[in-house]
Amino acid sequence: MPGLSGTAKGGQMSDIEKEIRGLVSKVVKIPEDKIDPNADLFKDLGVDSLLGVEIFAALDNKYHIDIPEQKLIKIKTLNDIIAIAKEQIK
Repeated sequence: MPGLSGTAKGGQMSDIEKEIRGLVSKVVKIPEDKIDPNADLFKDLGVDSLLGVEIFAALDNKYHIDIPEQKLIKIKTLNDIIAIAKEQIK
């Protein structure tokens, strides 16, 4: 199945990456170790607008970040979410 993978590229994940991966996994109901961080959230993982809102609401609740709309519309992958979250958390 596209978008699924047993391992993340790039080796060791940070705590934030692990937490965000877990959060997305819970929302999309796919095991963490099966989510390819470069998979298209919408095409490959089945995220729709409602699940997208749920993911970003959970990010806001956990990290108290507000991602601007112009950045939200550019997000396509788990790695995109992680990069923007790390930017906002700094």
